[in-house]
Amino acid sequence: MDDALRAFVWARAGGRCEYCRFHQDEYEYQTFHVEHIIAKQHGGTDDPEALCLACSECNWAKGPNLAGLLDGKLYPLFNPRKQNWKRHFRWETTTLVGKTKSGIVTVQVLNMNNASRLMLREFLLFAGQFPPDE
Repeated sequence: MDDALRAFVWARAGGRCEYCRFHQDEYEYQTFHVEHIIAKQHGGTDDPEALCLACSECNWAKGPNLAGLLDGKLYPLFNPRKQNWKRHFRWETTTLVGKTKSGIVTVQVLNMNNASRLMLREFLLFAGQFPPDE
């Protein structure tokens, strides 16, 4: 993957994780990743439509996962290139809630409401910088 492609993905995302919506400026201690929505080991490519920007926590938790288990059934994870974020997620104060089966399993698999993320969102809320403008 070349630098121009990375820059394109960063610009398209506006420096914001396309899963949890944190901005790189809010995660000063970790650099965001250009992430393969479908891991290369599952046939993913470096095509711009197969890539998204992800914070390190979302990227590490997602790994090569394509789906999550809910009530004994597999549901695909949210795909930022093919799905609308607002259709699948909503904020309840600082907690990210899935509105659809894909949203629910994405929150679960990516561990999007762990203690450190909730604390950062609470800090940003107190500072008047949360929830993110969409």
